[in-house]
Amino acid sequence: MKEIQKVIAEIEMKVAKMRTALMHVRTENDSLKTEVRQLHEKLSQREQEVQDFQKKYDILKHQQEQSQLVVNSQKDNGAQIDALVREIDDCIGRLKA
Repeated sequence: MKEIQKVIAEIEMKVAKMRTALMHVRTENDSLKTEVRQLHEKLSQREQEVQDFQKKYDILKHQQEQSQLVVNSQKDNGAQIDALVREIDDCIGRLKA
């Protein structure tokens, strides 16, 4: 009979240890779930920041392209003006001759 009680006591101790271990695991699991939720929130914020920066980048890139078109257009206008001035000078030279 004592042996049975001893075995039962050992089983009860093991069950108590397992319950304690289970509570620790559950606590750790809850903590990890909270951390995962927080990390998901941070990830969402970072993704939004990336989208905002991408929009800003696209706007700046478009502005730069437009600015480059204006510069090229001005260069073309300058070249056309130079050509017209040379042609006018040539015409004046012919009239003087």
